[in-house]
Amino acid sequence: MKTISLAALLLLGLASGAAAQQNDLVPPGWVRLPDRPEQPGPRYASPDGRAVLMGHASPADRPIRAEMDAIAFRDGERVTYQRRTRRFIAVSGYKGDRIFYRKSNLACDGRRWHHISLEYPAADKRKMDRIVTRIAHGMNRYDRCRRDAGR
Repeated sequence: MKTISLAALLLLGLASGAAAQQNDLVPPGWVRLPDRPEQPGPRYASPDGRAVLMGHASPADRPIRAEMDAIAFRDGERVTYQRRTRRFIAVSGYKGDRIFYRKSNLACDGRRWHHISLEYPAADKRKMDRIVTRIAHGMNRYDRCRRDAGR
């Protein structure tokens, strides 16, 4: 069975708005934003422009605990939820008046991390809960990689 990485899946949305809508990690109607040098991987904005989804992959080249700590703890954020297993970390909380959600899965037989993050106004929490859950669960389908991915 042919599999692709999370970053490749998010990049499928680059070709057209229709492709982005078919991508099960990018919600319908969200649009690709211009690339930013400081942000690896694609970014998408919600139709109203208030929420942003980002995704990328990185090598799993340091101890899992150190990587998970780097994912979980960032300056200026207040973590209110964190779950760690041997294969993923999910963390959520507040940065000012915005909510952040990050999930990273250990993929490619432990060789790579697949990362997604969402940021949105705290006032949109109820509206975003279902979207966040769908994206987080959808990531699990992309934990395997092509043999040549990341090499």
